[in-house]
Amino acid sequence: MTAADAKTAALLDRASGYDYHQGPMTVPQTNPGDFWSIECIDLYKSFGSNRVMNGLNVGIPEGMITVILGPSGTGKSVLLSHLIGLMFPDKGDILVHGESVPRMKQARLLEMRRKFGILFQDGALFGSMNVYDNVAFPLRQHTDMSEEQIKDVVMRRLDEVGLANGAETRSPAELSGGMKKRAGFARALVLEPQIVLFDEPDSGLDPVRTALLCQLIEKVHAENGGTYVVITHDIASARRIGEYIAVLWKGRIVQSGDRDDMFDSPNPFVRQFLAGNPGGPLGME
Repeated sequence: MTAADAKTAALLDRASGYDYHQGPMTVPQTNPGDFWSIECIDLYKSFGSNRVMNGLNVGIPEGMITVILGPSGTGKSVLLSHLIGLMFPDKGDILVHGESVPRMKQARLLEMRRKFGILFQDGALFGSMNVYDNVAFPLRQHTDMSEEQIKDVVMRRLDEVGLANGAETRSPAELSGGMKKRAGFARALVLEPQIVLFDEPDSGLDPVRTALLCQLIEKVHAENGGTYVVITHDIASARRIGEYIAVLWKGRIVQSGDRDDMFDSPNPFVRQFLAGNPGGPLGME
């Protein structure tokens, strides 16, 4: 791109409200090999006249905890659905370990999804099953393990999230919000995924339980490794666990980078959002 082209692009962005967006993906300094686990390239997605993604580019670093932040209604959960092929872009590409998700045939797509574990907002537990059976469900569906082997895995994962104390026999209706999240986390881990996605895991939790859940995410990641992607709008959670942070607004990434760089960003939108200040580009619209 020539200097004139760059100037024209900047003017167009300013005219369309994208003058705060910095565009290209920023490679994390702490990620040796500059390797992306997931890449989203020029994604567009509309629902009727509502354009949710508008040329979105973001990279998810391998082996790190990435937090994707943004105001409510900016398409964070829609982006998560694209990462695992539950939705497909109108235009653009998503690469998981170098493979294009939109171009995968159904059999390969189903196989690729086994790389992922997902913790949904409310835990998404089956109400008719107790905690043990909820966590065992993926193993019974996708492996040939014996019940004895399944028990070993399930109890190990429940212990890992602090629920191997009799909670395995309880129904979801008997659990607190935090316990449901932990049970959902255990279920997300049983197939030993390479990538774990968290869709607003702090939703509905008080500040103390949010902090405890963040502590648990850090602990489990340190013990198991892998790539974690946390979708949230909670700044405190991002500061606690985010090694790499991307800020989403108006269907594009405003800026992405290492945690310290992001919290020290000179970008007016990023600075306002991460500080929670009322004054700045983001208003009540």
